[in-house]
Parts: sequence; structure tokens; C-alpha cells
Amino acid sequence: MENVYEKCVVKPRDIKDNFITLLTVLGAIALCVTAFLIEPIRKYAMAVVVVSGYLAYKLITDRNIEFEYILAGNSIAMDRIYNKRRRKRMLNCDLTDFDLIAPVASAYYEEHKDNIAKKVSAVSGDNKETEYFGLLEYNGKRTMLVFEADERAVSHIKKYAEYNLKN
Repeated sequence: MENVYEKCVVKPRDIKDNFITLLTVLGAIALCVTAFLIEPIRKYAMAVVVVSGYLAYKLITDRNIEFEYILAGNSIAMDRIYNKRRRKRMLNCDLTDFDLIAPVASAYYEEHKDNIAKKVSAVSGDNKETEYFGLLEYNGKRTMLVFEADERAVSHIKKYAEYNLKN
């Protein structure tokens, strides 16, 4: 049987999420008020209210993000889940594709953090001690993947990419 490890991490809301929520609500209200005040579009005001309310709801609830890691055998897959209803694959590759896997709290992170084209961060930000990063070529770009790993995940990574894992 294949060795499988799964983990789900919830991204906490930050100031950017709150700002987007505020702007979305204010924009929806302004659009609704404008629809009632301008004579030519007044007859469509109820439709504008319904559509702007629905779009505001979608924008606000899509800020609820979770990350799911799946380590199955030699592969790692990372998904971003929006509001527990829509999933987007962020990364799917082999563990042997990584040039380096190390803790974020190590000197390796400081050495390599500026030499990347794309950074994929899938952490909750709660505990820096469980955060790891990996460097790889993904879709033709030098990519840094930042993820959370407990002892089970680290032992799984050691099993398949021991020579790339630094501590």
C-alpha cells in the first residue's frame, strides 16, 4: 500500500482581506444607490441590487481560503480551497524535483529567498517552527514553495527525497 499523508491548513484573515471586504461592501452599496438615483437605469434597479449583492457575497466568501497538502508516494500536490466549495490545484510535482527542502527558520531560507521568480506560500502563519520551504523549477520558473510540515510529513519527505532535505 502506498504511503499517503494529507494536511489541511486554514489561512487566517489579514488586513488585506478586511480591506477587500470593506471595499466590496461599499462598492455594492454605492452601485445600488446609484441605480436608484439615475433615471434611465431606475427600472433595472432591483436587478442591479440582486447582481451586486451576489457578486459582493462571492468576493467576500472567496477570501476564506484553506490549503491542502497531499503527499502520496513520491509526489506532492497542493490545492487552494475557496470557501470550502471550490478547489484549485496550485502545484503537482515529484519530491525529487526539489533542489532543496529546509525549515524556514534555517540559514538556507535567508540564502535563497531573493533568488526566486515565484513564491507559493501555503501556511497559516501560526507556527514558524513547522514551516518548511522547497526550491524547484516549476513551469519554467524558479519557484519557492512554503508549507507546514509536522513530523509525519518530514519523515515522508525523508523517505523519498532524503538527499534534498536539510535541517
